[in-house]
Amino acid sequence: MKVGILGPRGTYSEIAARNHFGEKVDISPYPLITDVSEAVEKREVQFGVVPVESLREGSIGETLDALAWKDVKVNAEIVLKITHHLLGTEETEFDEIKQVLSHPQAIAQCREFLRRNLPDAELISVTSTAKAAKQISKDGKHYLAAIGSRGLADLYNLKIIEENIQGGKEDETRFFSLAKKDNEPTGEDKTSIVFYTKEDRPGILSEILQEFAKRDINLTKIESRPSKEALGDYLFFIDFEGHRKEPSVRKALEKIKSKVATLKIIGSYPKIY
Repeated sequence: MKVGILGPRGTYSEIAARNHFGEKVDISPYPLITDVSEAVEKREVQFGVVPVESLREGSIGETLDALAWKDVKVNAEIVLKITHHLLGTEETEFDEIKQVLSHPQAIAQCREFLRRNLPDAELISVTSTAKAAKQISKDGKHYLAAIGSRGLADLYNLKIIEENIQGGKEDETRFFSLAKKDNEPTGEDKTSIVFYTKEDRPGILSEILQEFAKRDINLTKIESRPSKEALGDYLFFIDFEGHRKEPSVRKALEKIKSKVATLKIIGSYPKIY
């Protein structure tokens, strides 16, 4: 089994993938979330594991865009507890740090620590926590630090300068497992959809949500995302309890389809929270 992840090696996506598929799974790192989804779309890998939202910082736009526009399905969700550490080379001293590298979500999750302790440090966004760790390990400059997992310290021969620097005691990130097909019903499932109304009129979103309410279908998440067609034009993403094959869910989706310009069932998958 080949699984694509947001790379390089050592990212939280790899940890999530190994937790879900097992330690012996064949991992293929990709530089961008979009690349992972395209690898699944082209069948270069059977599955792809990508982050979709964090407890403290919310949804990841690149993943939502991939779910909306790529020919992939969600077949599982994975929730991983996230613990961030400040990493550096053996020569790095805390009071000499001038630049901190990491994924934008990791930087955001640690903003309070950085604001209090490294207010003058330049915060540099890169495509993954692992890329940040790999870069400072390669550069070897004493004024560089990275934010990432304990595993990255081992993988790239770095030291942990400060532990648990995320806001609050712990954070969690939700990942999606992408595939060409979603999952069969288990009796405890969730479904994710995205739709585009196109017709901008009062009450259209309320009408759509009523199709769930009248069938006692519980919504677990709803959010909008720019369609990238025009300013003020949005896609709507909804997660709800139930499987697309259940009669009540199927009927709700049929009704919604008649009210919107486009509807994509992103996938049905086992509910884990």
